[in-house]
Amino acid sequence: MGLLSSITSLFSPLPEDAIRYKGYTIAATPEEDFGRFRINAVISKKGRQRNYTVIDRIADKDTCVELTHQKAKSLIDQKGEQVFL
Repeated sequence: MGLLSSITSLFSPLPEDAIRYKGYTIAATPEEDFGRFRINAVISKKGRQRNYTVIDRIADKDTCVELTHQKAKSLIDQKGEQVFL
């Protein structure tokens, strides 16, 4: 059943501004702060998740989403499964 659920999750639709990367789901959730957007995301994998926020504020929401994905990918590359600790 684990294999079937893993395969199913690969084809299930993602929420808006979410991507899959190396088995993780990265959901960008920019927070508006005085007309700018703060980098904020949820990284999840197999029922575990971690929220993170970066103090950077970006003028454009779309750019903020792109930077959020880049920073989350970098965090995953650096920490792997330890991202959840």
